[in-house]
Amino acid sequence: MLAAGILAASCGDGTGDAGGSPAETPAGAETADTVAPADPEASDTSPEPESEPADTSAPARQDEPEPHPSDAYFALDRVMDISIEIDGADWDTLRHQTRTLEDVFAEIEEFGLSRPFADIYTWFSATVTVDGETHAEVGVRKKGFVGSQSDTKPSLKLRFDRYVDGQSLGGVMERMTLNNSVQDPSMVNTCMSYRVFAAAGNPASRCNFATVAVNGKDLGLYVHVEEIKAPFLLRHFDSAEGNMYEGNVSDFTPVYRGTFEKKNNEDANDWSDIDAVVAALDDPSDAGLEALGEIVDLDRYLSHWATEVLIGHWDGYAGDRNNYWFYREPGGRFVFIPWGVDDTFHLRDDPNPFDDISDPPVSVLALTAIPNRLYNHPDWRAAYVERLKDILETVWDTEALLAAVDEMGAVVQQHALPAEREAAAEDTERVRKFILKREGEILADLTPEPPEWPEPEGYIPADAGSGTLEVGFSTTWGSNLSGDFPGDGTIHSLVLNGSPEPIENMGVFAGRASPDEVPLLPGAREPASIVVVSVEDDGSLSGMSLVVELDRLEPGATLVVGADAIGGGVWSIPAGAAAPDSFSPFAEGTLELSEAGTARGDAIAGTFSGRFGWDLVPGAADYGTALVDVGLVINEVAAKGDQLDWFELHNSSREPIVLDGFVFADDLADAGKRVAFPAGTTIEAGGYLQIELDSDGWPGFALGGDEELGIWLADGTGVDKVDWEEGDSGGDQSYARIPDTTGDFQTVGNPTPGAPNQP
Repeated sequence: MLAAGILAASCGDGTGDAGGSPAETPAGAETADTVAPADPEASDTSPEPESEPADTSAPARQDEPEPHPSDAYFALDRVMDISIEIDGADWDTLRHQTRTLEDVFAEIEEFGLSRPFADIYTWFSATVTVDGETHAEVGVRKKGFVGSQSDTKPSLKLRFDRYVDGQSLGGVMERMTLNNSVQDPSMVNTCMSYRVFAAAGNPASRCNFATVAVNGKDLGLYVHVEEIKAPFLLRHFDSAEGNMYEGNVSDFTPVYRGTFEKKNNEDANDWSDIDAVVAALDDPSDAGLEALGEIVDLDRYLSHWATEVLIGHWDGYAGDRNNYWFYREPGGRFVFIPWGVDDTFHLRDDPNPFDDISDPPVSVLALTAIPNRLYNHPDWRAAYVERLKDILETVWDTEALLAAVDEMGAVVQQHALPAEREAAAEDTERVRKFILKREGEILADLTPEPPEWPEPEGYIPADAGSGTLEVGFSTTWGSNLSGDFPGDGTIHSLVLNGSPEPIENMGVFAGRASPDEVPLLPGAREPASIVVVSVEDDGSLSGMSLVVELDRLEPGATLVVGADAIGGGVWSIPAGAAAPDSFSPFAEGTLELSEAGTARGDAIAGTFSGRFGWDLVPGAADYGTALVDVGLVINEVAAKGDQLDWFELHNSSREPIVLDGFVFADDLADAGKRVAFPAGTTIEAGGYLQIELDSDGWPGFALGGDEELGIWLADGTGVDKVDWEEGDSGGDQSYARIPDTTGDFQTVGNPTPGAPNQP
């Protein structure tokens, strides 16, 4: 157990040492290059993947940073006394600088998710005294995103060298971060969380407490947190010259990638390392995982992820794509760093408010791209579970953790304002209860098997049918953020399948497209949406969505589906549900805009007429997506093969086809069943390839008499499909294209795997 590690960390250590050897990497998930070397000077090589998953029972913990003179400023038994003297007008301006949720929505409306959120805070000059050491011309500003905002007790950043080069506290501290802890009445969440992160081998900030007074007014107790700057990096890494990023509402997906904030090396407009992560995650094959492991230290990420789950950090990367940093040394791989850990140690009765998964498990959190990709790979799921269990065994020492809570709680009771002490004492009991229950509830959740977690985009709504639609509308830009429902716009007319429809209880929205709407117009740079919605008597919704490139929204514009940057469809959502249960795309349609503008409140008005239905999309009936001709053809299927079921592919193109970018499944509707071909699988030009489906080697595959089979590109675009009935492919038979490679499927009595089909 790490009783000494936890308590030592609470007295100013940056990282505990739990011992154990570095974990190896699951075979087939990434190359051995992703294993954190035991020797910090070890070279970065890339041998072939191992044939079996290697031992993942112990985290790859890093060496504890050497003692540093600044450690004294983070000792738990030192509650610093900080006095700030600042011009009264400046202080009033500083404390009232605030970002609201409406501001966030307005920024999304104006810029989408194409850039980091704006820095709204201003630096002011002040005289600052810390434990009797006084410095003039110290930079002071407010900090926080939304939830920690306060105009009476604002969170603060101090920068001693802001206006005076080289000025520092005690000759060793140039910056201080002071959190108001308004979201954590106990005031112990932050320091406790960083101590657990550190003890589990993660680079984590040092943390203690300080009392703060401004112009003689006592603001009470603050949490003092080490900033993630060059001194922090040099304590945990060999170099501080690499790329460092912060994630706030950010993820490694095309939709959220633009919100990452580069924290250094800003002059180099090079985002290739971020784009490499996005590209690797976009490849569902094992080759994609190998590529991911070449740019992200996945072994170290396991420890970060498991610790987030262990302390209930729902507002971190794995849960809310928020509050995290990551750093890549020159020539190295990304390592994740925790931040903003004040909303932790909450029991299961306090679920993630951004989690729309019903009855979520307590032992895993995988709402974002990297943890979701890993957890839905069998080797990496096993590695994650082993890492979580190991940290439980070696770090989660209940008695030591409770002792640390008591020690911090005593500091809070002694130094917090009297009005805060009762609430702090009550909320500290919440932390104690969490610690007492956490190990048991996680182990129970893992027994007898780890819980499932849904893959992203694993749900395809049912076909909403086909028909025609004509609608006239008017609304304003930004109405999708107004909160009014069903919208502040007006439907002037609605004709469905040639018949006029009632327009009561209908509305229309316009604004930046939401992440759920973006896929309706793949490849759009700045997607906007116009949404017509009808509220039914039972509370269910029906409507249509149009997604348009932002720069095409102009007065007098005419946009044609299939020719211009516009897409969409009709849908329905059951009462109380968050996602559609049916959807059909527009196969044809014309949007004519009489008014258009993209500033808040601008008029958006016009008409749309179109035809919708999967059966109207060439090749997409009963398939859920249009087919694209890349030369790859499903040519023959044996549902009762001897000895294994199999299917045959043909390359009708003039070039070899490497199947690394393709996936296949024995279900045309459930995207969660799609799996990648073995890495490097190639079909030569004009060649045939037989794929045998051993249910042991291909979990879930055992083709039946009434079955279907589909091939997709990695982005979900359909390539080919076949659907057969009972009796179409019996014993000693196959279901094959006649004529070979181009004809319709029919039953043949002479299967020809790997060769042209014969009538």
